[in-house]
Amino acid sequence: MRSSESNQEPEKESPPEKELSSEEAQPLQNQELADSQLEKSRNQGEKRKPGKQPGAEGKWRSQPLVAEETIPHYPEHCASCNQKLNPENHKPYMGYYVLELKTEKSGFQVVCQLHHYYELGCECGHKTKASPGEGYISCVDGRATDLKLTEYVLVGPLLATLIASLSVRYRMSRAKIQEFLCDWAGTELSVGTIDRCIREAGIACLPIVEKLIAEIQQAEILHLDETHWQVQGKLHWLWVAISSKTAVYHIGSRKKEELLSLVTEAFVGWLVTDGYSSFRSNCSWQKRGSTSANSHWLIIEWA
Repeated sequence: MRSSESNQEPEKESPPEKELSSEEAQPLQNQELADSQLEKSRNQGEKRKPGKQPGAEGKWRSQPLVAEETIPHYPEHCASCNQKLNPENHKPYMGYYVLELKTEKSGFQVVCQLHHYYELGCECGHKTKASPGEGYISCVDGRATDLKLTEYVLVGPLLATLIASLSVRYRMSRAKIQEFLCDWAGTELSVGTIDRCIREAGIACLPIVEKLIAEIQQAEILHLDETHWQVQGKLHWLWVAISSKTAVYHIGSRKKEELLSLVTEAFVGWLVTDGYSSFRSNCSWQKRGSTSANSHWLIIEWA
């Protein structure tokens, strides 16, 4: 009689687990962290934020940028004694690449520039550095980081203007702009970089908006109205002020402060609008003859 042990097959030894190097294990750890963050947000009922998630693996360029031209930046005067500085025989202390648009007679091309910044010493002993310029900082409630205008960027001003024009004037999506630049200009940019260029162009237009607001204050007749507008799922109001030559749009609340940001105390003409209380609280008005029986418009004499 055979024993039951003789009918059982011998257990096969499992192959030893392969030990991963630190370089191979890091992407797996990042992906596991990203998956855990996503699962946690789902369990808590939170919406997934757009863009790169915490712990997700980053992506870099497959090929490094190669500069076609170098642009030096020297400080002209000493920051201490205001003496003129000599830029000879000095090495740059920092530099960065910029993709910029260059127009030609037969079209345009995107070139790669290398911007070098120098530090120069003065006879008084003080050292002055040239640095990238910085401008207006846009602060919006609910946005993760503030948006600052600066020269220390990958995309130059002319290329950023083209990207903004493709979006606003020609109604192309971020993905379509990315495809257009890759196919026709041989330039690879991420959707996030394209989105930042469009927003920076909007901030750079603030002086133009201020000029347009100043123009509508000189109008003899000004039409003003507002309608509801959604911003990130929250209710806002889209205001529009139109004269015979100028139109200005503004997104904000429905408070009287929003009205005063469009129609200031400098306006002394006729305001054509509806009977919203904010208009009445900021001007003396009287109702004129309406064009139809169903008209709800008022002509207001601004004082």
